[in-house]
Amino acid sequence: MPRYKKASDGQWPGYPYLRINDIETLTIRQNQYVAKAMVNNRKGRVVLLLDHELYNEFLTEVQERKGDMSAGHVNAAVLEAVKDWIKQKK
Repeated sequence: MPRYKKASDGQWPGYPYLRINDIETLTIRQNQYVAKAMVNNRKGRVVLLLDHELYNEFLTEVQERKGDMSAGHVNAAVLEAVKDWIKQKK
């Protein structure tokens, strides 16, 4: 039975980058190309916990700007906000 690492409990926003030794599933580890692609194409993850009122305000804003509250639009809105915030710091 494959073993999986525990997921983040939400106490810290970052999720560690994937390394080749983190992959414990035998079938993926044995296929070096799949395992290497998973490591090379890694993306950072952020878990964001919002109060209910702020969450609803955010989703309302996403719907107004993007047309609906699909997962892709929510992700795009968060990505835009992060990029704007980084630009402001520079």
